[in-house]
Amino acid sequence: MLPAQHKRAAAFIKNLKAPAARQELPDDGVSGLYLIIQPSGALSWAVRTKVGGRPVKVTLGRYDEEGSGLGRIERPSRTQVLNITQARDLAVKVKKDAERDHDPRLLRAEKSSLQYWFDEFLRTARSTGFKGKPVKASTADEYERIIETDIKPHWKHVTDIRTIDDRDVKTLIDKLPSGAQRNAFALLSTFFRWKPVIRFIGKNVIELADAPPKPQSRDRVLSHDEIKAVWNAATACDYPFGALVKLLLLTGQRRDEIANLKWSELSETFDTITFEGSRTKNGRAHIVPLPQLATTIIKALAERPRVAISPGKMSDYVFTTIGTTPFSGFSNGKIALEKHCDPALPDWHLHDLRRTVSTELAKLRVTQEVTEAILNHKSGKVSGVAAIYNRYEYADEKREALNLWADRLQQIVIDRPRPKLVASQ
Repeated sequence: MLPAQHKRAAAFIKNLKAPAARQELPDDGVSGLYLIIQPSGALSWAVRTKVGGRPVKVTLGRYDEEGSGLGRIERPSRTQVLNITQARDLAVKVKKDAERDHDPRLLRAEKSSLQYWFDEFLRTARSTGFKGKPVKASTADEYERIIETDIKPHWKHVTDIRTIDDRDVKTLIDKLPSGAQRNAFALLSTFFRWKPVIRFIGKNVIELADAPPKPQSRDRVLSHDEIKAVWNAATACDYPFGALVKLLLLTGQRRDEIANLKWSELSETFDTITFEGSRTKNGRAHIVPLPQLATTIIKALAERPRVAISPGKMSDYVFTTIGTTPFSGFSNGKIALEKHCDPALPDWHLHDLRRTVSTELAKLRVTQEVTEAILNHKSGKVSGVAAIYNRYEYADEKREALNLWADRLQQIVIDRPRPKLVASQ
Protein backbone atom coordinates (compact mmCIF):
# COMPACT_ATOMS: atom_id res chain seq x y z
CA MET A 1 0.00 0.00 0.00
CA LEU A 2 1.23 3.49 -0.87
CA PRO A 3 1.86 5.56 2.27
CA ALA A 4 -0.47 8.54 2.75
CA GLN A 5 2.44 10.91 3.45
CA HIS A 6 3.69 12.38 0.16
CA LYS A 7 7.45 12.07 0.63
CA ARG A 8 7.19 8.54 1.95
CA ALA A 9 4.97 7.56 -0.98
CA ALA A 10 7.43 9.09 -3.49
CA ALA A 11 10.33 7.19 -1.90
CA PHE A 12 8.27 3.99 -1.85
CA ILE A 13 7.54 4.28 -5.58
CA LYS A 14 11.18 5.07 -6.38
CA ASN A 15 12.31 1.82 -4.77
CA LEU A 16 9.75 -0.38 -6.54
CA LYS A 17 11.04 -3.26 -8.66
CA ALA A 18 9.35 -4.48 -11.84
CA PRO A 19 7.16 -7.49 -10.90
CA ALA A 20 6.81 -10.74 -12.82
CA ALA A 21 3.11 -10.02 -13.27
CA ARG A 22 0.96 -6.91 -13.28
CA GLN A 23 0.29 -5.53 -9.77
CA GLU A 24 -2.04 -2.94 -8.26
CA LEU A 25 -0.94 -1.07 -5.14
CA PRO A 26 -3.81 0.65 -3.26
CA ASP A 27 -3.22 4.18 -2.03
CA ASP A 28 -3.60 4.89 1.67
CA GLY A 29 -4.30 8.56 0.93
CA VAL A 30 -7.41 8.23 -1.31
CA SER A 31 -9.73 5.25 -1.16
CA GLY A 32 -10.12 3.56 -4.56
CA LEU A 33 -6.89 4.98 -6.03
CA TYR A 34 -4.30 2.44 -7.25
CA LEU A 35 -0.81 2.58 -8.67
CA ILE A 36 -0.52 -0.06 -11.40
CA ILE A 37 2.90 -1.63 -11.99
CA GLN A 38 3.56 -3.48 -15.24
CA PRO A 39 6.25 -6.17 -15.73
CA SER A 40 7.94 -3.68 -18.07
CA GLY A 41 8.31 -1.26 -15.18
CA ALA A 42 5.68 1.18 -16.53
CA LEU A 43 3.61 2.87 -13.83
CA SER A 44 0.10 4.28 -14.18
CA TRP A 45 -2.75 5.52 -12.00
CA ALA A 46 -6.29 4.13 -11.89
CA VAL A 47 -9.29 4.67 -9.65
CA ARG A 48 -12.07 2.19 -8.90
CA THR A 49 -15.53 3.57 -8.14
CA LYS A 50 -19.20 2.99 -8.94
CA VAL A 51 -21.56 4.63 -11.44
CA GLY A 52 -25.24 3.86 -11.01
CA GLY A 53 -24.36 1.06 -8.60
CA ARG A 54 -22.02 -0.63 -11.09
CA PRO A 55 -18.23 -0.86 -10.49
CA VAL A 56 -15.99 0.94 -12.99
CA LYS A 57 -12.23 1.37 -13.35
CA VAL A 58 -10.85 4.60 -14.80
CA THR A 59 -7.24 5.06 -15.91
CA LEU A 60 -6.15 8.53 -14.81
CA GLY A 61 -2.75 8.77 -16.48
CA ARG A 62 0.89 7.65 -16.20
CA TYR A 63 3.01 8.16 -13.08
CA ASP A 64 5.76 10.76 -13.10
CA GLU A 65 7.55 12.07 -10.03
CA GLU A 66 7.45 15.66 -11.30
CA GLY A 67 4.00 15.46 -12.83
CA SER A 68 2.62 17.49 -15.72
CA GLY A 69 3.54 20.91 -14.40
CA LEU A 70 -0.14 21.93 -14.39
CA GLY A 71 -1.74 23.15 -11.18
CA ARG A 72 -4.97 21.22 -11.77
CA ILE A 73 -5.80 18.24 -13.99
CA GLU A 74 -9.41 18.37 -15.18
CA ARG A 75 -10.02 14.90 -16.63
CA PRO A 76 -8.49 11.44 -17.05
CA SER A 77 -6.22 10.73 -20.01
CA ARG A 78 -3.98 7.75 -20.75
CA THR A 79 -1.38 10.06 -22.27
CA GLN A 80 -0.94 12.57 -19.43
CA VAL A 81 1.55 12.25 -16.56
CA LEU A 82 0.58 12.71 -12.91
CA ASN A 83 2.56 12.94 -9.73
CA ILE A 84 1.13 11.68 -6.44
CA THR A 85 -0.68 14.91 -5.53
CA GLN A 86 -2.20 15.31 -9.01
CA ALA A 87 -3.34 11.68 -9.09
CA ARG A 88 -5.02 12.00 -5.69
CA ASP A 89 -6.77 15.27 -6.63
CA LEU A 90 -8.00 13.81 -9.92
CA ALA A 91 -9.15 10.60 -8.21
CA VAL A 92 -11.30 12.64 -5.80
CA LYS A 93 -12.81 14.58 -8.73
CA VAL A 94 -13.55 11.39 -10.68
CA LYS A 95 -15.26 9.83 -7.65
CA LYS A 96 -17.42 12.95 -7.19
CA ASP A 97 -18.42 12.82 -10.87
CA ALA A 98 -19.33 9.15 -10.44
CA GLU A 99 -21.49 9.97 -7.41
CA ARG A 100 -23.50 12.29 -9.69
CA ASP A 101 -23.89 9.39 -12.16
CA HIS A 102 -21.48 11.05 -14.63
CA ASP A 103 -19.51 8.16 -16.05
CA PRO A 104 -15.88 9.39 -15.93
CA ARG A 105 -14.92 6.98 -18.70
CA LEU A 106 -17.33 8.78 -21.03
CA LEU A 107 -16.16 12.17 -19.81
CA ARG A 108 -12.66 11.16 -20.78
CA ALA A 109 -13.60 9.73 -24.15
CA GLU A 110 -16.30 12.19 -25.18
CA LYS A 111 -15.36 15.53 -23.65
CA SER A 112 -14.84 16.95 -27.13
CA SER A 113 -17.82 15.22 -28.72
CA LEU A 114 -20.99 16.95 -29.83
CA GLN A 115 -23.09 14.44 -27.87
CA TYR A 116 -21.28 15.25 -24.62
CA TRP A 117 -21.89 18.99 -24.95
CA PHE A 118 -25.53 18.62 -26.03
CA ASP A 119 -26.11 16.38 -22.99
CA GLU A 120 -24.47 18.98 -20.72
CA PHE A 121 -26.50 21.76 -22.37
CA LEU A 122 -29.82 19.97 -21.76
CA ARG A 123 -28.84 19.00 -18.22
CA THR A 124 -27.99 22.63 -17.44
CA ALA A 125 -31.21 23.88 -19.05
CA ARG A 126 -33.28 21.61 -16.81
CA SER A 127 -31.27 22.15 -13.60
CA THR A 128 -29.79 25.65 -13.23
CA GLY A 129 -30.65 27.23 -16.56
CA PHE A 130 -28.56 29.91 -18.29
CA LYS A 131 -29.90 32.99 -16.48
CA GLY A 132 -30.08 31.84 -12.89
CA LYS A 133 -33.16 29.62 -13.08
CA PRO A 134 -34.16 26.47 -15.00
CA VAL A 135 -35.93 26.91 -18.32
CA LYS A 136 -39.53 25.76 -18.54
CA ALA A 137 -39.94 22.00 -18.91
CA SER A 138 -41.71 22.47 -22.25
CA THR A 139 -38.82 24.63 -23.51
CA ALA A 140 -36.24 22.04 -22.46
CA ASP A 141 -38.31 19.35 -24.20
CA GLU A 142 -38.36 21.49 -27.34
CA TYR A 143 -34.57 21.97 -27.12
CA GLU A 144 -34.17 18.19 -26.98
CA ARG A 145 -36.55 17.65 -29.91
CA ILE A 146 -34.70 20.16 -32.11
CA ILE A 147 -31.32 18.63 -31.24
CA GLU A 148 -32.46 15.07 -31.95
CA THR A 149 -34.57 15.84 -35.04
CA ASP A 150 -32.97 18.82 -36.79
CA ILE A 151 -29.32 19.03 -35.73
CA LYS A 152 -27.70 15.70 -34.87
CA PRO A 153 -28.81 13.86 -38.06
CA HIS A 154 -27.00 16.52 -40.15
CA TRP A 155 -23.88 16.67 -37.98
CA LYS A 156 -23.04 12.97 -37.79
CA HIS A 157 -19.66 13.79 -39.33
CA VAL A 158 -18.68 16.04 -36.40
CA THR A 159 -16.32 14.12 -34.11
CA ASP A 160 -14.89 17.13 -32.27
CA ILE A 161 -17.00 20.18 -31.38
CA ARG A 162 -13.92 22.38 -31.76
CA THR A 163 -13.94 21.80 -35.54
CA ILE A 164 -17.37 23.43 -36.05
CA ASP A 165 -17.41 26.88 -37.66
CA ASP A 166 -20.01 29.24 -39.17
CA ARG A 167 -19.92 27.37 -42.49
CA ASP A 168 -21.16 24.21 -40.76
CA VAL A 169 -24.00 26.22 -39.22
CA LYS A 170 -24.99 27.65 -42.61
CA THR A 171 -24.88 24.22 -44.30
CA LEU A 172 -27.06 22.76 -41.53
CA ILE A 173 -29.64 25.57 -41.67
CA ASP A 174 -29.87 25.34 -45.47
CA LYS A 175 -30.79 21.65 -45.21
CA LEU A 176 -33.79 22.31 -42.94
CA PRO A 177 -37.31 23.25 -44.03
CA SER A 178 -38.14 26.92 -43.58
CA GLY A 179 -40.31 26.29 -40.52
CA ALA A 180 -37.46 24.59 -38.67
CA GLN A 181 -34.62 26.91 -39.67
CA ARG A 182 -35.21 29.73 -37.17
CA ASN A 183 -35.88 27.34 -34.27
CA ALA A 184 -32.64 25.46 -34.93
CA PHE A 185 -30.68 28.71 -35.32
CA ALA A 186 -32.12 30.10 -32.08
CA LEU A 187 -31.11 26.96 -30.19
CA LEU A 188 -27.59 27.00 -31.68
CA SER A 189 -27.28 30.68 -30.74
CA THR A 190 -28.02 29.83 -27.12
CA PHE A 191 -25.73 26.80 -27.27
CA PHE A 192 -22.69 28.50 -28.81
CA ARG A 193 -23.07 31.60 -26.59
CA TRP A 194 -23.07 29.37 -23.49
CA LYS A 195 -19.85 30.19 -21.62
CA PRO A 196 -18.63 26.59 -21.06
CA VAL A 197 -18.87 25.94 -24.82
CA ILE A 198 -17.08 29.20 -25.66
CA ARG A 199 -14.30 28.36 -23.20
CA PHE A 200 -13.87 24.87 -24.63
CA ILE A 201 -14.01 25.87 -28.32
CA GLY A 202 -12.16 29.14 -27.82
CA LYS A 203 -14.58 31.22 -29.91
CA ASN A 204 -18.23 32.07 -30.44
CA VAL A 205 -19.14 30.13 -33.59
CA ILE A 206 -22.53 31.76 -34.05
CA GLU A 207 -21.19 35.34 -34.30
CA LEU A 208 -20.18 34.91 -37.95
CA ALA A 209 -23.29 32.94 -38.98
CA ASP A 210 -26.24 34.69 -40.63
CA ALA A 211 -29.68 34.16 -39.11
CA PRO A 212 -32.26 32.71 -41.52
CA PRO A 213 -34.88 35.18 -42.78
CA LYS A 214 -38.02 35.60 -40.75
CA PRO A 215 -40.82 33.52 -42.29
CA GLN A 216 -43.83 35.32 -43.66
CA SER A 217 -46.76 35.46 -41.30
CA ARG A 218 -49.34 32.81 -42.14
CA ASP A 219 -53.04 33.56 -42.40
CA ARG A 220 -54.23 30.08 -43.42
CA VAL A 221 -57.70 29.26 -42.10
CA LEU A 222 -59.34 25.92 -42.90
CA SER A 223 -62.65 25.93 -44.74
CA HIS A 224 -65.56 23.87 -43.41
CA ASP A 225 -64.86 21.13 -45.94
CA GLU A 226 -61.21 21.07 -44.79
CA ILE A 227 -62.23 21.02 -41.11
CA LYS A 228 -64.41 18.01 -41.88
CA ALA A 229 -61.58 16.31 -43.78
CA VAL A 230 -59.17 16.79 -40.85
CA TRP A 231 -61.72 15.58 -38.29
CA ASN A 232 -62.56 12.46 -40.26
CA ALA A 233 -58.87 11.75 -40.88
CA ALA A 234 -58.18 12.14 -37.16
CA THR A 235 -60.95 9.64 -36.46
CA ALA A 236 -59.20 7.16 -38.75
CA CYS A 237 -55.78 7.78 -37.14
CA ASP A 238 -54.46 5.63 -34.32
CA TYR A 239 -53.54 6.84 -30.84
CA PRO A 240 -52.05 9.23 -30.00
CA PHE A 241 -52.14 11.59 -32.97
CA GLY A 242 -55.81 11.35 -33.94
CA ALA A 243 -57.18 12.24 -30.51
CA LEU A 244 -54.53 14.94 -30.11
CA VAL A 245 -55.62 16.66 -33.34
CA LYS A 246 -59.26 16.53 -32.29
CA LEU A 247 -58.49 18.26 -28.99
CA LEU A 248 -56.51 20.93 -30.86
CA LEU A 249 -59.50 21.56 -33.09
CA LEU A 250 -61.94 21.61 -30.17
CA THR A 251 -59.95 23.87 -27.85
CA GLY A 252 -57.72 26.07 -30.01
CA GLN A 253 -54.77 25.52 -27.67
CA ARG A 254 -51.14 25.45 -28.72
CA ARG A 255 -49.77 22.22 -30.14
CA ASP A 256 -47.20 21.52 -27.42
CA GLU A 257 -49.58 22.43 -24.59
CA ILE A 258 -51.97 19.67 -25.68
CA ALA A 259 -49.24 17.24 -26.75
CA ASN A 260 -47.63 17.56 -23.30
CA LEU A 261 -50.96 17.28 -21.46
CA LYS A 262 -50.81 15.38 -18.17
CA TRP A 263 -53.55 13.48 -16.37
CA SER A 264 -52.76 15.56 -13.28
CA GLU A 265 -53.70 18.72 -15.23
CA LEU A 266 -57.23 17.42 -15.83
CA SER A 267 -60.10 17.78 -13.39
CA GLU A 268 -61.67 14.62 -11.92
CA THR A 269 -64.57 14.84 -14.35
CA PHE A 270 -62.28 15.58 -17.32
CA ASP A 271 -64.13 18.81 -18.10
CA THR A 272 -61.30 21.28 -17.32
CA ILE A 273 -57.57 21.58 -18.04
CA THR A 274 -55.44 23.68 -15.68
CA PHE A 275 -52.05 24.70 -17.04
CA GLU A 276 -49.50 26.15 -14.63
CA GLY A 277 -47.51 29.14 -15.82
CA SER A 278 -44.46 26.95 -16.44
CA ARG A 279 -46.44 25.10 -19.12
CA THR A 280 -47.61 28.07 -21.19
CA LYS A 281 -45.81 30.18 -23.75
CA ASN A 282 -46.45 33.49 -21.96
CA GLY A 283 -45.85 32.09 -18.46
CA ARG A 284 -49.45 32.75 -17.37
CA ALA A 285 -51.49 30.04 -15.65
CA HIS A 286 -54.35 29.06 -17.92
CA ILE A 287 -57.66 27.26 -17.39
CA VAL A 288 -59.35 25.61 -20.38
CA PRO A 289 -63.00 24.54 -19.92
CA LEU A 290 -63.68 21.49 -22.08
CA PRO A 291 -66.90 20.95 -24.02
CA GLN A 292 -68.63 17.60 -23.66
CA LEU A 293 -67.19 16.29 -26.92
CA ALA A 294 -63.63 16.90 -25.68
CA THR A 295 -64.47 15.27 -22.34
CA THR A 296 -65.78 12.20 -24.18
CA ILE A 297 -62.51 11.92 -26.12
CA ILE A 298 -60.44 12.14 -22.93
CA LYS A 299 -62.64 9.59 -21.14
CA ALA A 300 -62.02 7.18 -24.01
CA LEU A 301 -58.27 7.77 -23.61
CA ALA A 302 -58.57 7.12 -19.87
CA GLU A 303 -60.01 3.68 -20.60
CA ARG A 304 -56.89 2.72 -22.55
CA PRO A 305 -54.10 0.88 -20.70
CA ARG A 306 -51.71 3.49 -19.34
CA VAL A 307 -48.01 3.28 -20.28
CA ALA A 308 -45.87 2.17 -17.32
CA ILE A 309 -42.57 3.96 -16.64
CA SER A 310 -41.59 1.53 -13.87
CA PRO A 311 -43.24 -1.38 -12.08
CA GLY A 312 -46.40 -0.07 -10.46
CA LYS A 313 -45.92 3.52 -11.72
CA MET A 314 -47.95 4.79 -14.66
CA SER A 315 -46.99 7.68 -16.93
CA ASP A 316 -48.69 11.01 -16.22
CA TYR A 317 -48.68 11.96 -19.92
CA VAL A 318 -52.01 11.66 -21.75
CA PHE A 319 -50.25 11.39 -25.12
CA THR A 320 -47.12 9.22 -24.97
CA THR A 321 -45.63 6.14 -26.56
CA ILE A 322 -42.78 5.40 -24.13
CA GLY A 323 -44.14 6.91 -20.91
CA THR A 324 -41.19 9.04 -19.85
CA THR A 325 -41.69 11.74 -22.49
CA PRO A 326 -44.76 13.17 -24.24
CA PHE A 327 -45.60 12.50 -27.87
CA SER A 328 -43.39 14.48 -30.26
CA GLY A 329 -43.66 12.72 -33.63
CA PHE A 330 -45.66 15.50 -35.27
CA SER A 331 -44.15 15.20 -38.74
CA ASN A 332 -44.83 11.46 -39.02
CA GLY A 333 -48.23 11.89 -37.38
CA LYS A 334 -49.26 14.54 -39.90
CA ILE A 335 -48.07 12.37 -42.79
CA ALA A 336 -50.19 9.48 -41.48
CA LEU A 337 -53.20 11.75 -40.98
CA GLU A 338 -52.95 13.23 -44.48
CA LYS A 339 -53.27 9.74 -45.97
CA HIS A 340 -56.83 9.74 -44.64
CA CYS A 341 -57.70 13.32 -45.71
CA ASP A 342 -60.41 13.42 -48.34
CA PRO A 343 -60.18 15.84 -50.01
CA ALA A 344 -56.45 16.35 -49.64
CA LEU A 345 -55.49 19.58 -47.89
CA PRO A 346 -53.02 21.93 -49.57
CA ASP A 347 -50.29 23.64 -47.50
CA TRP A 348 -51.63 23.35 -43.97
CA HIS A 349 -49.96 23.21 -40.54
CA LEU A 350 -51.24 22.11 -37.15
CA HIS A 351 -51.01 25.71 -35.95
CA ASP A 352 -53.61 26.61 -38.60
CA LEU A 353 -56.15 24.77 -36.43
CA ARG A 354 -55.64 27.37 -33.69
CA ARG A 355 -56.19 30.21 -36.16
CA THR A 356 -59.23 28.40 -37.53
CA VAL A 357 -60.79 28.07 -34.07
CA SER A 358 -60.24 31.79 -33.45
CA THR A 359 -61.90 32.64 -36.77
CA GLU A 360 -64.88 30.33 -36.13
CA LEU A 361 -65.38 31.84 -32.65
CA ALA A 362 -65.59 35.27 -34.27
CA LYS A 363 -68.24 33.93 -36.67
CA LEU A 364 -70.20 32.78 -33.61
CA ARG A 365 -70.13 36.39 -32.30
CA VAL A 366 -67.79 35.51 -29.44
CA THR A 367 -66.12 38.74 -28.27
CA GLN A 368 -62.41 39.23 -28.87
CA GLU A 369 -61.74 39.43 -25.13
CA VAL A 370 -63.22 35.98 -24.59
CA THR A 371 -61.44 34.52 -27.62
CA GLU A 372 -58.12 35.83 -26.36
CA ALA A 373 -58.88 34.40 -22.92
CA ILE A 374 -59.53 31.00 -24.51
CA LEU A 375 -56.29 31.18 -26.51
CA ASN A 376 -54.34 32.60 -23.52
CA HIS A 377 -53.22 35.28 -25.91
CA LYS A 378 -53.02 38.87 -24.65
CA SER A 379 -51.92 40.77 -27.71
CA GLY A 380 -55.10 42.18 -29.13
CA LYS A 381 -57.92 44.16 -27.62
CA VAL A 382 -56.92 43.46 -24.01
CA SER A 383 -53.25 44.41 -23.94
CA GLY A 384 -50.91 46.99 -22.50
CA VAL A 385 -52.31 48.94 -19.54
CA ALA A 386 -55.75 47.38 -20.02
CA ALA A 387 -54.29 43.91 -19.58
CA ILE A 388 -52.63 44.97 -16.34
CA TYR A 389 -55.90 46.08 -14.78
CA ASN A 390 -58.23 43.55 -16.39
CA ARG A 391 -57.78 40.41 -14.28
CA TYR A 392 -61.16 38.92 -15.04
CA GLU A 393 -60.69 35.33 -16.24
CA TYR A 394 -63.92 35.00 -18.31
CA ALA A 395 -64.42 31.45 -16.97
CA ASP A 396 -68.16 31.22 -17.72
CA GLU A 397 -67.81 32.98 -21.04
CA LYS A 398 -64.98 30.68 -22.13
CA ARG A 399 -67.02 27.57 -21.34
CA GLU A 400 -70.05 28.91 -23.17
CA ALA A 401 -67.98 29.88 -26.21
CA LEU A 402 -66.22 26.51 -26.47
CA ASN A 403 -69.56 24.71 -26.08
CA LEU A 404 -70.94 26.82 -28.96
CA TRP A 405 -67.91 25.96 -31.07
CA ALA A 406 -68.18 22.23 -30.27
CA ASP A 407 -71.83 22.26 -31.37
CA ARG A 408 -70.89 24.08 -34.56
CA LEU A 409 -68.01 21.68 -35.19
CA GLN A 410 -70.33 18.70 -34.91
CA GLN A 411 -72.64 20.30 -37.47
CA ILE A 412 -69.66 20.81 -39.81
CA VAL A 413 -68.32 17.27 -39.61
CA ILE A 414 -71.59 15.34 -39.61
CA ASP A 415 -72.30 13.41 -42.80
CA ARG A 416 -75.61 14.52 -44.24
CA PRO A 417 -77.30 12.62 -47.05
CA ARG A 418 -77.27 14.48 -50.32
CA PRO A 419 -80.75 15.60 -51.50
CA LYS A 420 -82.12 13.46 -54.31
CA LEU A 421 -82.73 15.17 -57.61
CA VAL A 422 -86.30 14.78 -58.84
CA ALA A 423 -86.68 14.62 -62.58
CA SER A 424 -89.00 17.24 -63.98
CA GLN A 425 -92.27 16.01 -65.42
